[in-house]
Amino acid sequence: MPEQPVDEPDLGDVNGDGKVNAVDASQVLAEYALHSTNAPETFDESQKKAADVNGDGKINAFDASMILAYYAYKATNHDTAVPIKEFIAKELN
Repeated sequence: MPEQPVDEPDLGDVNGDGKVNAVDASQVLAEYALHSTNAPETFDESQKKAADVNGDGKINAFDASMILAYYAYKATNHDTAVPIKEFIAKELN
């Protein structure tokens, strides 16, 4: 498996702690709320890339929902869980 470039964030891991979990989903919702109210956004480019899990160029509640769904999926399938990209691809089809 090729190594991920150092500056490339892990999809869904918005806070960079090495886990995709409810904290990440919450941060995506908070950032979306800022955007929706025209308040200054707080995510840097790396966080924006990690947050846009469906790759549509937007950070919104759908991304937060997918992160939370993946977190729940991993919690119940920890031994057989697929990577988040694969999970999202299956969910979108």
